Amino acid sequence: MRDYGRWWEPGGIPTLDAVAIDLGATSVRFAHGRLIDGKIEFEIVKQIANEPNGRCWDIDLLVNFCREAVTFAKQFSASVGIDSWGVDHGFIDKQGIIVSGPVMYRDPSHVLKFEEFTAHRAALFAATGIAHQPFNTLYQLAARAEEDPSLPGRADWLLMPDLLGFLLTGVRRYEQTQASTTQLMGTDGEWCPHAFRLAGWPVPLLQPQPCGDILGVCDGVPVVSVASHDTGSAVIGVGQMHAGDAFLNLGTWALLGVVIDVPITSTIAEQGNWTNEWTHDGKIRFLRNIPGFYVINRIHEELRIKEGIGPWLESRDKNFTGRFNPQDSALYCPESMLAEVERVCSKVPSTPNEWAQTTLASLVECVQSNLPGLETATGKVKRIRVVGGGSRSFEFCQALANLTGMEIVAGPVEATVLGNLAVQFAASGEISLEEIPELVSRSFEIRKFQPKGEQCKFD
Repeated sequence: MRDYGRWWEPGGIPTLDAVAIDLGATSVRFAHGRLIDGKIEFEIVKQIANEPNGRCWDIDLLVNFCREAVTFAKQFSASVGIDSWGVDHGFIDKQGIIVSGPVMYRDPSHVLKFEEFTAHRAALFAATGIAHQPFNTLYQLAARAEEDPSLPGRADWLLMPDLLGFLLTGVRRYEQTQASTTQLMGTDGEWCPHAFRLAGWPVPLLQPQPCGDILGVCDGVPVVSVASHDTGSAVIGVGQMHAGDAFLNLGTWALLGVVIDVPITSTIAEQGNWTNEWTHDGKIRFLRNIPGFYVINRIHEELRIKEGIGPWLESRDKNFTGRFNPQDSALYCPESMLAEVERVCSKVPSTPNEWAQTTLASLVECVQSNLPGLETATGKVKRIRVVGGGSRSFEFCQALANLTGMEIVAGPVEATVLGNLAVQFAASGEISLEEIPELVSRSFEIRKFQPKGEQCKFD
């Protein structure tokens, strides 16, 4: 590390630039970040919609978007890093040519294959620590092998950020935080041969690797291997956490969990459908996937409500008692979310205000209902750190504080971008991985919500 003095003091190190490419299942964006005066400052430069082209993601759109971010980064002598949602992947042949596009994780074929693996679930959880979910890469690869039995012998698969990194640099990599979402990586951090045998695929020659180094170069721009699973970057973006802190990364999905030192693969953890994903520094994100704003967003869209999500939720009728379970499998990817919620709801809403109450309260109660299982496995939760797009919802955060009786700390909204940028700055050699939590915590404001509607305050 260069000797510029203490990095947290103004003038401690020179200004550094980085560009975070953050790919989501509904939109993709890139942000320009700077490490200056002991904190990270950034702005979102561009954001566009991301929609599947049939059953597959539009890989041309994603590659072109990444190349545009590289061109932007070159102006500032910046590096780039790519993160995305987990599990999805594409295929390249021995010459590095794409032979099959990335199939969307909600494709019905994955659910069908998932049901065929019932007898193997206990052994898979013991080996990988990953929850039983139909979208896991294991079931996706099994479905692709059934559709095209020649594919495993003529193509390699790469997870989305690794695939895009390869297309930019020509370097193949399986980044560890992303690989840990697949249900193909063992609790030791290496590929699980048993899982690959079940999927009908050979074990990759390359083992998963930790993030934090330069993957390669694209048009003179360094491409850094960041914590490429977006939740992995988001947990970095939480900043400093203390004993008793749980995180809730709230967006399309709500990821509720804590950071622990070693995986938990007990029967209780398996039955609760908890999962063990890796952090950037080799620890474990012990968490549960809960449907987040996906249900809320689809209800909002199908009701054709003109006002935004925030104002709509603020208009909710708090006296309405209708509820549903967001974790109901019928809500995974229905043709009509409205129709399915009406079918499973205890009392069907009849006005937009009642719908706002039902969707928000159901999500809040779902998060709260998962806390006892988290505490049984890992210990007492004292407060919840809410990050991601959902953290900007005053209504959600206050309702969660009221229901749990805990302090809710909201922010940053852009935790994933912050985490992505922080690892890039560490890869530059100017700061260490150990200094990241303090750096990140100095880079954003938080809002604190106390139970029972006490005034929230900014810190």
